[in-house]
Amino acid sequence: MGKKRANGFGLYDTLGNVWEWVSDRNDKKYYQNSPEVDPAGPAGGDDRVLRGGAWNDVPRDVRVSDRNWNDPDDRYLYFGCRCLREVDVP
Repeated sequence: MGKKRANGFGLYDTLGNVWEWVSDRNDKKYYQNSPEVDPAGPAGGDDRVLRGGAWNDVPRDVRVSDRNWNDPDDRYLYFGCRCLREVDVP
């Protein structure tokens, strides 16, 4: 058994496995003038955002709110993606 509660897929301890590529682009100035509620993120930019931390990070940096960015062509053992399942919301 894992050390934390299982996620929606019944998987344990997945945070910190790899940095998760997300669809956001990186623009250091975007959030200075963005909407306060649910900002869509910048429309352009060369770098893509990664979130969450990886197995090679110190524990205090492994959290879902941790963000980083890299060129989308970069490949490392600690970059990856997460499973996604759409859920119908009534």
